[in-house]
Amino acid sequence: MAIQSCTAIIRSGREKGAKLATAYYSRATARRVEGWYDRAIEDYDQAIRLDPKHAIAYNDRGTAFSHKALPNRAIQDFDQAIRLDPKLASAFNNRGNAYSSRGELDRAIQDYDHAVKLEPKYAFAFNNRGNAYRAKGELDRAIRDFDEAIRVQPTYALAFNNRGNAYSSKGELDRAIQDYDQAIRIDPRDASALNNRGLAYSRKSQPNRAIQDFDQAIRLDPALASAYNNRGNAYSSRGETERAIQDYNEALRLDPKYAFAFNNRGNAYRNLGEVDRAVQDFDQAIRLEPNYALAYNNRGNAYSSRGEMALAIRDYDQAIAIERNYGFAYNNRGHAYRILGELDRAIQDFDQAIRLNPGDVLAFENRGIAYSLKGELDRGIQDFDQAIRLNPSYATAFHHRGSVYSRKGQHDRAIQDFDQAIRLNPMDETVWNSRCFARAITNRLELALADCSQALRMRPEYANALDSRALIYLKLDEIARAIADYDAALRLDPGKAHSLYGRGLAKRKVGDLAGAEADLAAATAQAPRVAEEYST
Repeated sequence: MAIQSCTAIIRSGREKGAKLATAYYSRATARRVEGWYDRAIEDYDQAIRLDPKHAIAYNDRGTAFSHKALPNRAIQDFDQAIRLDPKLASAFNNRGNAYSSRGELDRAIQDYDHAVKLEPKYAFAFNNRGNAYRAKGELDRAIRDFDEAIRVQPTYALAFNNRGNAYSSKGELDRAIQDYDQAIRIDPRDASALNNRGLAYSRKSQPNRAIQDFDQAIRLDPALASAYNNRGNAYSSRGETERAIQDYNEALRLDPKYAFAFNNRGNAYRNLGEVDRAVQDFDQAIRLEPNYALAYNNRGNAYSSRGEMALAIRDYDQAIAIERNYGFAYNNRGHAYRILGELDRAIQDFDQAIRLNPGDVLAFENRGIAYSLKGELDRGIQDFDQAIRLNPSYATAFHHRGSVYSRKGQHDRAIQDFDQAIRLNPMDETVWNSRCFARAITNRLELALADCSQALRMRPEYANALDSRALIYLKLDEIARAIADYDAALRLDPGKAHSLYGRGLAKRKVGDLAGAEADLAAATAQAPRVAEEYST
């Protein structure tokens, strides 16, 4: 209606000068509110041509340029508005927004300071300054500004939402959720607040509640790419990887330059074992965000899972160069060095990961493995002890510690740890095999046989379990069955020293001396201390 009325006045030819400028300005404002920014700018141009001292027209044209993501042209207009009217608080606020969009946060804050000095109850300016402080990492100052915006305007949903974001950045998730709740009470159709509350629930490991919020956010705003991405992460945390990928696909359809979604989809593909597709997604994330440390780290993990350790280390190097305190990247690089046998370099990286995050269970476990491989068994046990203290339900740490106790000849302590690992994770066939071998070494042969049988039920072509069961048969003097299991193990792993040595002993028992000597020699050539495993 306003557009039609203004158009009628403009076309009538009756108005001139300032009155005609007012008609153009009013139509421009109506068009801007409708989102017709180009046509609004055309009308602001006419208003300014007719009335060059129309400060508010400059201010509002600057706002239209801001909506078109043209901050430089917007700032020129805000500058002129301020020159014409140095007390126009909204021009300072709007110029602050434009500076903020260019990443010039200090200049933005200076403008917000001017705005609230001119209008001490300017809730929008307090809110915007709070966002700038949050972007600078000054979270307490941000929260104070959001507090003030809410005090001035108690129904300001956006300020509650933004204060929730600040609390979330501080890790105060319950307070964040309270603010998102309030934002949603004020505006039940606030998709952004629902999306943010879903993120908070995700961080609290409540994916079901998170998904409910993301569902509602998507119903309200089907084009909200971040809600699809976030829901994908929640599905991924529930192990629903295929559903996660569907959401990442939709996020990328809506926003083809969404680096986070490429990174997250890459993780999902890697979890499915589709490593080549994962690497392609990480490549794309890095192309879009060249300083995206997490994507370099994740691509390194993908290369590592393909056995390409040199490429993995290169990516971990880059992640650390971008983010010097990136503990996970140090841990992952340490793992790659360990796989390459560079144990001292691996331990240095695990040391750094632990310095950066003393509660990193995985770093203690990995360092324990590295020490064990170096033959520093007691130091390895100390690290596994610490991993277990940090997470008493961490089955693999019990398993690794048990394996080191076995190497030290402390088989009873080893079996206790294997018992605990199996209690915590009965679906890990490797632990059943480890306990089988420890029981076989200590001549608890029937119990050992039951453990090996369980391991082989779970994984029939498991060379280590076949080797362990062969040792049991050897000790039970069931030589034919022992040789059959050693043969099967060696078909799966032709260079396995334990199996060669055991088969050599079995062949000696049946009088195949030439075959025995060949197997024993081959085993000893590969593992000079292999005979120690068969000394009891």
